[in-house]
Amino acid sequence: MPETQSPEEFVKKSRVLIVEDHAATRLAMAKLIRQTGAEVVSARDGEEALGLLLLQRFDVLLTDLKMPVMDGFELLKSCHTLPPTHRPERIIAISGEYESSVLGTQPVQFLPKPFNLKALLEMLGGKPN
Repeated sequence: MPETQSPEEFVKKSRVLIVEDHAATRLAMAKLIRQTGAEVVSARDGEEALGLLLLQRFDVLLTDLKMPVMDGFELLKSCHTLPPTHRPERIIAISGEYESSVLGTQPVQFLPKPFNLKALLEMLGGKPN
């Protein structure tokens, strides 16, 4: 995020990829983030998300950790092998089953479920990983 850009401006101009297997949660997060002015794309699992990351550029990856097909842990591992031009500036892992310690030293921010919109928006507008 450029030094002169506020967190709110960053969110407004961001492309966000939401990866969440629970449809209602995925749709609610997408709607709320879109209301800030961000462009939002969503995926049902890590495999679908990885395909999108290979084809498009996203500023933020917001991913659940526990999902079928390819979980968030595998997705995070795969993100680090993407060409630099396809790696999101910021990665935020969300989970109701795990704690932040499961991420070890990875450059990933963590948001426990359930979370409130203010906490999510603050994290989206914060500093990159």
